[in-house]
Amino acid sequence: MKTILCFGDSNTFGSVPGTGGRYGRKSRWPCRMERLLGEEYEVVAEGLPGRTTVFTDYIEPYRAGIEQIVPAVQSHAPDAVVILLGTNDTKARYHVSAQEIGFGMEELLLRLRTAYPFSEAPKVLLVAPAPLRCAPGAEFSAESVEKSRLLAPIFADIARRFGCAFFNAGEFAALGEDGIHFTPQDHETMARQAAEAVKALFD
Repeated sequence: MKTILCFGDSNTFGSVPGTGGRYGRKSRWPCRMERLLGEEYEVVAEGLPGRTTVFTDYIEPYRAGIEQIVPAVQSHAPDAVVILLGTNDTKARYHVSAQEIGFGMEELLLRLRTAYPFSEAPKVLLVAPAPLRCAPGAEFSAESVEKSRLLAPIFADIARRFGCAFFNAGEFAALGEDGIHFTPQDHETMARQAAEAVKALFD
């Protein structure tokens, strides 16, 4: 059996657009992906609302993915990791550019590799987040929207240089009324895209 770790933010957690609620487990894309992959795969969902690549949030602490990725992979010993991060990095309070968010993703991937000094690191599927559809409020500004639109090509280049598989969630995700979070259909499509990409990792 292969273990797949899904390391992400509120869209991996399953936040419902505009309500503060959470989709049921079977509706979230990691669980849907597990069903599509079949009995030979176990999928572990490690989604935390507000999670960033590397940036520390002093309003909502413990959100920097770089501090959590090593414990996560050491706890679950995955054969592959699906990373879906970057949206929260565009928040106005971080004052970072799209390129700096890319640097953050590079540092996260490098940190992941440090967990495997004597063995091969798990395969990685890097997913670019869907661009914000609007400036939702105080946390995200119009500049956040512009930065979010720049992430896909930056992440695609990182994936190429780091030897990761890649796809862009912005190619299919409509996002809900808040312009941030996946709709039920987005979760279904994300699950299908991710399942196909994960299977390809092991072909």
